[in-house]
Amino acid sequence: MSISHPYLSFTYSGESISFRVRTAGLEDLNQLADILVASFYPQTGWMYFVYPLLRLGIYEDLKHRFRSQPARYACFAVQSAEATLSSEQPVIGTVELSCRPAQVWPFSLTKYPYVSNLAVHQQFRRRGVARQLLQACEQTARSWGFRSLYLHVMEDNQQARHLYTKMGYQLKQAEWNPWGALWGKPQRLLLYKPLP
Repeated sequence: MSISHPYLSFTYSGESISFRVRTAGLEDLNQLADILVASFYPQTGWMYFVYPLLRLGIYEDLKHRFRSQPARYACFAVQSAEATLSSEQPVIGTVELSCRPAQVWPFSLTKYPYVSNLAVHQQFRRRGVARQLLQACEQTARSWGFRSLYLHVMEDNQQARHLYTKMGYQLKQAEWNPWGALWGKPQRLLLYKPLP
C-alpha cells in the first residue's frame, strides 16, 4: 500500500523549509542505511571498525523487508519538497511501521501497529521532520483499521521522550531487563498513543 503525503512546510529559525514525506523504495536503501547507522551507532572508538558491518547489516535487513512486502508494512522517507524525482534531493529522515504480535508468545493472533527505526539526519533534527514521520505512521495505522500505535524508547533518551509526550504518547510499560540492570543500562519503555 502506497501512501502519498502532501508537501509539508515549516519555518525554522527564520528559514523557510519544505519537506515531503513519501513511501520509500529500493532506490532509497543506501541513503536509509546511512541515516539509520549514523543515528543509532556512533562512529567513534572501536565502533569505527565495525561501522561498515553494521551499515551492511542494516542495508540487508531493509532490503529483505522491502522485497518480502509484508502485508502490513510501510517505510517512509523525507526529502526536500523541491525534489521532483526521488533521486534529486537527499533523504533526510525515515521511519518504519509494521504489525507485531501483542504478546511474546509466538502463536499470538493479536497484532498491533509498531513504529521503529525513526531516524533523522543530524543537520535536520529539531525542525519537525520526526513529527511528520510519526504523523504519516498514525495516518497509515488508522487506514489499516487500528485505534492505537506503539513504539519503544530508551529511558535515557530525553529528546525522543519529550517529542513522544508532546505528540500524545503514554507509558504502557517499563521493560525491566536483569542483564541491563546489572550493567546499569537504561530501561526500554513501551509507549502507546490512542488514535482518534
